[in-house]
Amino acid sequence: MKPLLRSLVPEQIAQIPELKGLPTFRAAQLVNWVFEQGVFQWQQMKNLPQQLRDTMSEVYDLGALEVETRLVSEDGTRKFLFKLRDGQTIESVIIPMGDHPTFCISSQVGCAMACSFCATARGGLVRHLEPGEIVEQILMLRRDLIDDPYPHFDDRQPNVVYMGMGEPLDNWDNVEQSLSIIMHNEGLNISRRRIQISTSGPASGLQQLIKSNPGVGLTLSLGGTTDESRKRTMPVPGRTGVQEAVDLSAAYARNSRLKATLAWVLIAGQTDSPEQAKQLAALASRGAFKVNLIPMNRLDYGKLEPSNLENILAFQNVLTDKGIPAFIRASGGQDIAAACGQLRRRRQAKEPSQKK
Repeated sequence: MKPLLRSLVPEQIAQIPELKGLPTFRAAQLVNWVFEQGVFQWQQMKNLPQQLRDTMSEVYDLGALEVETRLVSEDGTRKFLFKLRDGQTIESVIIPMGDHPTFCISSQVGCAMACSFCATARGGLVRHLEPGEIVEQILMLRRDLIDDPYPHFDDRQPNVVYMGMGEPLDNWDNVEQSLSIIMHNEGLNISRRRIQISTSGPASGLQQLIKSNPGVGLTLSLGGTTDESRKRTMPVPGRTGVQEAVDLSAAYARNSRLKATLAWVLIAGQTDSPEQAKQLAALASRGAFKVNLIPMNRLDYGKLEPSNLENILAFQNVLTDKGIPAFIRASGGQDIAAACGQLRRRRQAKEPSQKK
């Protein structure tokens, strides 16, 4: 396959050999088409010479994703299954939240983390996504909103969360490059304050994040308050101890001057006891943290069930009584398999799904 032009930051595009000897404004025009205009066909770049377009098309790929399936939930959530150039598939989601859309994007094809509450884990890790494949998800979701806008959002910028398929910090080099493109004023020009990385907390990845300090938000998914309980729920992330993962996340929060989030999935009879809530409060007190409580999405296999509302509210009360900000985050798109990995898993199993 040809290299993806959208995997390069604007300064790198300006230095490609194909632009050598041309007026400098050609690079600016090309960058504008690639990122601000977000086109996927070389012939759409009308103000570039035909010879340059032909040369570029021979050397670089401009598009990496194709919409395989688009589903729309009753609550407005939109779920996409994208086919990549090698035939693999990834998922992205548009979630209407308050006064803005949130884009949930993937960083890997599949995932190696083996978390018991996640459908993506059942397929294992296939490969990392390239920076351009990550960036293009946002462009595809933006285009969908242009073609079919939410009437109450106008042209508000989306929030972007690396919370789809994969462990972002296990693909840090490509994720870091994608962040540079997304935040670049000649790239997608999205504020770092609107971007969140969700991670299971591999120590090496958190250390890289701290060193880079991109200034984006951080969410640490725990799954257990002790090493033993975490390994039962999240066996691979469990290799990094709970205390170490929390302390490294707290260090990033200090460096970035942003409050970090501890994500806690509530599974009936497994992660919803008052004692666990007390232990979670103790962990949250180790740094500048808030807690997101997430009822588990009911999966199409296994015996795990989401906690009931009574237990969820009791769990939240324990945290707030101890001074920890705790918020219940209901998952959207329950009727369209919007949870991470469910749509891809159904496609792989050749289960029927409704297209819209």
